[in-house]
Amino acid sequence: MRRLPLPAILLRPIDTKFKQISLIYRGSMALHEALIALQTGCSGLLTLKQDDPHFKKRLPSIPYVHQGELEILDRLTQLGRHYHTIDEYVQNIIKTKTSGLYILSFAFELRSILQSYLQCLSQLEHECLQNTSLTLSHLLISLTDYTLLFPALVSLINTLQSSGYRGCQILDVIRRCTLDGNTILSSTMKKLLCAGHRILIKQIISILTRGQVYDEYGEFFIGLNNSINVEAMGMTTPSISRMTSAAASRSHSPERALMQTPQPNSTTTPGYNQYLLIPEMLPSYIPLPLADKILFIGESWLLLKKNDDDDDDNDRNTRNSLGINSIDYDEQNHLVQQQLHALTLADDLNMFELERIIERARIDLSLTLRNLFVDRFHLIDELEQIRGFYLIERGELYTLFVNRTSQLLLNTKKSSNAIENDINEVFKQCLNDLHLDTILTNSDKFKFKLNFPPNELANQEISAARRLLSRTQGSNDNSSSPSDFWSCGWANLSIQYKVKYPMKAFFSENCKQRYNDIFHLLIVLRYVQTELNSLWLAFKNHHRNSLVWHLRNTMSFFIDNFQYYIQIDVLEYKYQHLIRSIQSSTDFQQIKHLHELFLADIQTHSFMLLGTAYQSIKNILSICASFCLTIKQQEKKDNLDENVLRGFGKDFNDEIKLLFGILGMVQKHNALPHLGVFLTRLDFNRFLTNNNGSFGEF
Repeated sequence: MRRLPLPAILLRPIDTKFKQISLIYRGSMALHEALIALQTGCSGLLTLKQDDPHFKKRLPSIPYVHQGELEILDRLTQLGRHYHTIDEYVQNIIKTKTSGLYILSFAFELRSILQSYLQCLSQLEHECLQNTSLTLSHLLISLTDYTLLFPALVSLINTLQSSGYRGCQILDVIRRCTLDGNTILSSTMKKLLCAGHRILIKQIISILTRGQVYDEYGEFFIGLNNSINVEAMGMTTPSISRMTSAAASRSHSPERALMQTPQPNSTTTPGYNQYLLIPEMLPSYIPLPLADKILFIGESWLLLKKNDDDDDDNDRNTRNSLGINSIDYDEQNHLVQQQLHALTLADDLNMFELERIIERARIDLSLTLRNLFVDRFHLIDELEQIRGFYLIERGELYTLFVNRTSQLLLNTKKSSNAIENDINEVFKQCLNDLHLDTILTNSDKFKFKLNFPPNELANQEISAARRLLSRTQGSNDNSSSPSDFWSCGWANLSIQYKVKYPMKAFFSENCKQRYNDIFHLLIVLRYVQTELNSLWLAFKNHHRNSLVWHLRNTMSFFIDNFQYYIQIDVLEYKYQHLIRSIQSSTDFQQIKHLHELFLADIQTHSFMLLGTAYQSIKNILSICASFCLTIKQQEKKDNLDENVLRGFGKDFNDEIKLLFGILGMVQKHNALPHLGVFLTRLDFNRFLTNNNGSFGEF
């Protein structure tokens, strides 16, 4: 029997064995390189392209990797690059500590996702050591979720970096990413959004329960109102309470920073009405009315909190005398805090539940404030005082005041402390003479001020008045006296109302300005009416010029009717309606709204918001005032220049015709219900209608 050579016999099994060992070695090498690439984004399978050191390119052929697995290896390498990009972003955010709490919370949540990814890689490495026959396909299948998730996270990071969004603004970007059909991607984005919501809820809790905004990086949708006049409001200088740095170490979460309690004397609590909404920071899924409620609750708690450090002696005495500090709100605040904290435990922020909690807190607090302001703070009595000063409710008082200060204010062209003191002393004397000092008891809070406009604006108004009256007086634009009415003290007289605690929560700077706008019209109207009446008293016995009396009677007819319309049809009716509404309301916020509507209605029905009509009324008042001044200056002359008188009549008729036409068009649309009564009084016998809106020829 022929025997084969021994080496030939042995070669076949040895060759097969080495092939198996070689395949195992090659597979292990591929898995090893893939695991490295999944963590670093590159491995020994990659080489640097010479002309671009920042671009890494795979070798075109790898001996120990099957050609069919090269594409899988590329996908795994790309996944590793995404991991490296996300990890680098997270490290930079945590290291810089200046990106804000929302971005920091976002980075911490990303880090937890990366940690779960690394745990998955560790598990795969253990499996590869246990089973050397595993392939790259096994790695790809095991990491399928991350191949979908990481590209979306990188895209989200790029969007946040390129847009420059911060704070609450990033919540909108993340929320749009949650609206995805892929459940893995959607659930992960919801976790990122929930991390931001935890910061948002803690900031809301802070302002709801302590009246303070912890917002070191300017991320919240409520901030300080830097434009407010702090001294005029009788408040201390505000500053936002600062929190401990949220990223002091990598082991501390950003939520912990909001849980730090500030030192008692380290911050100053802002005063009421010194917060404002920042609409561009408000997430789109939080309604603006809800943000308004949060602002209202925060400012209200701030008003009632047990902190006397920010009050002056008078306000502190007021607090103690009214027993405000005896009110305990800790229990209600604790309940709100628990309910809001429960919202952060869910995967999604329940907006319906959030609105319910906020609305419930607003109703309870608003009822408490209503009882305090109406029953204990005597809000209606304060409104009576304001009515007496701003709205000229006591006609006899202001008639006496006008008679005693007529020449003083008429000759005043600029403000001075001495003149203002004289005006206030005259007013106090009028109060005493009429025995009204026991009715208007808060005269120390109301001081007359002369607020002359800047030179440019004043010159424009004076020039307009001069152009209007220059032809009637036969003078040029440089004339003085009667045509300068809008530059005198009467046209620039206002009242400074010193708002004391707690009324600073009810009367804002805007309210005081609107009261002054109304007072400006009423005081000029009262002055013109008094001047027309004094003209009749001065010349009723010896002046025989019928044209003067015709003009005076016509002007007085309009002024008296307009004054009656403003004081009775508008102010008295609206004020009584406001008082009845306040007494029947159980909501402090509604009372504030009713008061604002009251001011808006007065301005509307007084035509102050109708630009052309209001300017026409001012022109009529100017013509009447100039007419009275001209007649008084020429009282010693036997024969007045009839051309001047007819000029006054023509200008008066022109303005009446314009005003009557505008108000007639407004009445057709039924925009102002009381306007019809006023027009009926003016045109009771159809005289204006028959004369095209004028009082006829003079």
